[in-house]
Amino acid sequence: MGFDDINKIKENLEEKASHGFGYFMKNVLMVVLILIAMVILTNPDSIKDPQEFFANFDSSSLWTVAILFFTITGFYQLYKSVERDQRKTHKKERISEYEEAIKHNEKEAMEHHKYLAQKRMENNVLIDSELKSLLINLDADRAAILEMHNGTYNASGLPFVYADMSYEQISTNVGYAKDEFRNFNLAKLPFVALHYNDKTWIGSVDDIEKEDAYFAAKLRVVGVSYGAFVILEGVNGPIGFLSLFFKSEKNHPPKAKIIAELNHSSQILSALLDESRE
Repeated sequence: MGFDDINKIKENLEEKASHGFGYFMKNVLMVVLILIAMVILTNPDSIKDPQEFFANFDSSSLWTVAILFFTITGFYQLYKSVERDQRKTHKKERISEYEEAIKHNEKEAMEHHKYLAQKRMENNVLIDSELKSLLINLDADRAAILEMHNGTYNASGLPFVYADMSYEQISTNVGYAKDEFRNFNLAKLPFVALHYNDKTWIGSVDDIEKEDAYFAAKLRVVGVSYGAFVILEGVNGPIGFLSLFFKSEKNHPPKAKIIAELNHSSQILSALLDESRE
């Protein structure tokens, strides 16, 4: 410890001492003013002739002033005590209300989550049925939904850069591809970035390969030669993609019919998915 440190400690102590003396003098002044007020209240004539009053001031007058002083001081302390108790009570009530509000919100959130989970289970049957109808009507090999999320779960306000193939219906010509398209990063697929604003896309895997060789390779692994995509739009933003795939590049309906059927199904599926989202 150097001289600078000692000087700082000294200055700090002097500052505190001066503040303490200031508080002391403030209280002394308050007592003196109250005593003067008591004297005036008990003897109004003292204002007219203070010298005569103090000349005749006796022990009886002193006791009167003292009793009055302590009585007023006592009432003041009682008032402050009641005020403190009221503040404490009010604070406890506010804390209790806050805790109750938290419990209520948590209960509502839990009930809402249970409702959504139940709604999701109910809608799953309808979604699978719609995908199956789409598959049959267009004689496709795979109809699937890719739901977008932020890496962990759907949440409004956060960027959707991941996707899961959460629903899939297939023909007997291909196997399931859900595991190949689970929690994959859309930011790594140039094809998605290039065509996202188009809302719909249809073409061959060879066409995709010209823009995104990696995505084309993933599709070929699961037996895709031709496909179409439509954006699923929810009330609060995009939900994901409705996709339709064909194993053969030649044997498929006309593009206009595929897009028309996809657009029709996308409206039904968007509404069903929106009902069971946070």
